[in-house]
Amino acid sequence: MANARRRKNFLSSITVDGRKLTEESEIKEGVVNAFQNILAEKGGWRPSISGLPFSSLDSVQAGLLEDVFSVEEIQAAVFGLNGDKAPGPDGFTLAFWQFCWDIVKHEVMGFFAEFHSSGRFERSLNSTFIVLIPKKGGTDDLKDFRPISLVGSLYKILAKVLANRLKRVVGNVISNSQHAFVEGRQILDAVLIANEALDSRLKSAKGGIICKMDIEKAYDHVNWDFLLAILDKMGFGTRWVNWMRWCISSIRFSILLNGSPVGFFQSSRGLRQGDPLSPFLFILAMEALSSILKRALQGGFLEGFMAGGRGGEGVVVSHLLFADDTLVFCDASKEHVEVLSWAFMWFEAISGLKINLHKSELIPVGVVPNFEDLARALGCKVGSLPSCYLGLPLGAAFKSSRRLALWKRQYLSKGGRLTLVKSTLSSLPIYFMSLFIIPRKVSLRLEKIQRDFLWGGGASQSKPHLVNWSIVCMEKKDGGLGIRNLSKLNKALLGKWCWRFASKQDSLWKQVIVRKFGEEDGGWCSGNSRESHGVGLWKAIRKGWMEFSKRVAFKVGDGSRVRLWKDRWCGEDSLDDAFPRLYYLASSKDAWVAQLWDQSGSLGYWNPVFTRLNNDWEMEEVETFFSRLHGHALRRGIEDVMSWRASKKDLFTVKSFFSSLTPCIGREFGILGFQRKSVFLLGKPSREEF
Repeated sequence: MANARRRKNFLSSITVDGRKLTEESEIKEGVVNAFQNILAEKGGWRPSISGLPFSSLDSVQAGLLEDVFSVEEIQAAVFGLNGDKAPGPDGFTLAFWQFCWDIVKHEVMGFFAEFHSSGRFERSLNSTFIVLIPKKGGTDDLKDFRPISLVGSLYKILAKVLANRLKRVVGNVISNSQHAFVEGRQILDAVLIANEALDSRLKSAKGGIICKMDIEKAYDHVNWDFLLAILDKMGFGTRWVNWMRWCISSIRFSILLNGSPVGFFQSSRGLRQGDPLSPFLFILAMEALSSILKRALQGGFLEGFMAGGRGGEGVVVSHLLFADDTLVFCDASKEHVEVLSWAFMWFEAISGLKINLHKSELIPVGVVPNFEDLARALGCKVGSLPSCYLGLPLGAAFKSSRRLALWKRQYLSKGGRLTLVKSTLSSLPIYFMSLFIIPRKVSLRLEKIQRDFLWGGGASQSKPHLVNWSIVCMEKKDGGLGIRNLSKLNKALLGKWCWRFASKQDSLWKQVIVRKFGEEDGGWCSGNSRESHGVGLWKAIRKGWMEFSKRVAFKVGDGSRVRLWKDRWCGEDSLDDAFPRLYYLASSKDAWVAQLWDQSGSLGYWNPVFTRLNNDWEMEEVETFFSRLHGHALRRGIEDVMSWRASKKDLFTVKSFFSSLTPCIGREFGILGFQRKSVFLLGKPSREEF
């Protein structure tokens, strides 16, 4: 097996700069020279970033980055890394450091103490192998390989510790237009915002354009002086900036070709794919582009898409970034396109990055009469809607199903097929289902593929399905095989958006949704829209709120966002369900908890108002009602919080929502009390236990 893989990956020829190389010596020399050229700074004058506005850290945040390294911090980084990743030039995997931690931790602490005081370490520790990973099958051009860096294990531990520190503060200096590598932001946020902004623009009947920008070899071309200047401008301390300077400038590269290292050279620009620090440093560099576009927007030179606009107040979306995947939204005018072109040129000049206009795309939104002239003025190719952004549809409902390859099954046991169905067929559409409602026809088709693959004996023959599919989809402990029902999984995945809407306060995607749909129920969910679906996504997601809300409760703080009668906050059920007679008599059925709390006296008391005096036969129910309220009091200055009843920790998880949507149906089929141990070999792979 290993020899077959080695033969398959053997590089016998490669095309470098249009020239095909077949001799081993030519390949080595050509590849090394190509990477030396890619990673070498060309020199020359670059504009300053002094005129660009950036958010900055305060002195406390900057100081925390430069604190003395602790044993607990370093240990968490060591054990947080994957121990089985390929080793770098030192030959040690992280598993070595994890297994021998008690023995080596004192030496590691000495290394960190030296780095903290001097800001340096031995250059040899930063030696790096570049491995060429093909982006697609059958590639023979160097441009079609992705250079992944294998760094030394001790440096990787250091970089992980520094990255963990940087991760805690980077959200304070990165604008809300960026969605990569910032805690609390997700890749799907950008897709949701893009579709909602596009939907609003199309419904406004005003033409516009979207530019999908491609950056050539993004990590490899970052100018170091530019990056360090950004760190300084953002308020990072001198010691931290010097640490970053040494981490990126002390690198020596060798290329791994057919298993052997070739060359040994130093770089003068770029970041490494494979260095834990690189993603965070790259988004800091991309903040310059965001700053340029925001400045053009504020000056009236560009105009983004207005998302929402209820009452004339919407959210302007001018650009979205996920690492180097960039969308720019603007008016369909020649003046705006020229400004966009100048903005790109300025960003290239200050950063060293190169925008590949041949791969970039200009997409018309609505009616744009002079669109081809605009595309020529910008110098990029013409696109159209529907398109794709971050692997998901942009500007389309996309109700069509994707053809899935049917694998040959005759050489797999039922247990092996079960493993593939659970790990692959059930997981393939998860990314899509995390934002889009999967059409019923598509889910039925996917489930049919699952059924046929599980029970089928060959590519051209069918076999009877031995067990009802609803039983197969039950958990193993209940007598099923644990295959997930796709329709219910889709609901559970979309439920995460309802939870995030209730808990996120200042994220850009929530601002867009609130301005577009408004808020209801104390701000826990968005308003309903009577408009057509268009190309927006939120209206369909919002439909799941009723099912989602059955599983939530509230922890009352100041009581300003929780309804006394209708929300679950005082016991297992809402007060209107527990006391229907009293609810009928309530004078204000939609009252907030805070409105019915009287702070008079030292402790305060509950003061619900009824339309009449209670009768004698109602007093027992009234007493029970007040005994339930007893022990609950408002806490001024503390916000109300939503909790998730389907989880022991009161926090939402997709798994808990899915489980609550999939109750045990064993009673219907007479298999309650299923003895799993008597059927399955616990602890064994599925191919052996089934």
